[in-house]
Amino acid sequence: MKHLTNEKLILLLQEWERTHGDTPSRRQWNEDADTPSDGIFRIRFGSWGNALHQAGLQPKKSIISPQCREATIKAHTGKRSYNWKGGKYKDSKTGYVQIWMPDHPNASKQSGWIGGNGYVLEHRLVMANSLGRSLKPNETVHHKNAIRDDNRIENLELMTKKVHRGKVECPYCGKEFTIR
Repeated sequence: MKHLTNEKLILLLQEWERTHGDTPSRRQWNEDADTPSDGIFRIRFGSWGNALHQAGLQPKKSIISPQCREATIKAHTGKRSYNWKGGKYKDSKTGYVQIWMPDHPNASKQSGWIGGNGYVLEHRLVMANSLGRSLKPNETVHHKNAIRDDNRIENLELMTKKVHRGKVECPYCGKEFTIR
């Protein structure tokens, strides 16, 4: 079909529209044995849609039902996601490690791609498991070595929000130091 000019290809599209009363979809075009492959249109015009525009035709819009769209989204979340990495990731902005636990009472409910929809901060989870209870809203977990992804229990310390930042006096030596 290399002998077909761009003008001839455009005329073929316009002829299809006249005889069938509708703009051809790529699938309809390829199913018709009397038409050349849609590949030549994509090569010559850059895309099927561009070829239709050149012929003065409007491409058909794909219609996806709301149920189908919802099922597709649901089918690719959590463990079925293309980006699934075991449900654990390190937030690049805060440096904290988060774990996907959508049924946990402290799971993030905010919407968003990462950091929402069921993630729990690992350091708070480790501290709650160590204490055997949920953390209270005024409790915060401090990383002693200031490394936010070092969530060993030896590196974590439970504090209230009031004393988490600022100057603190050591109960053993009496020296004052600043907590970051």
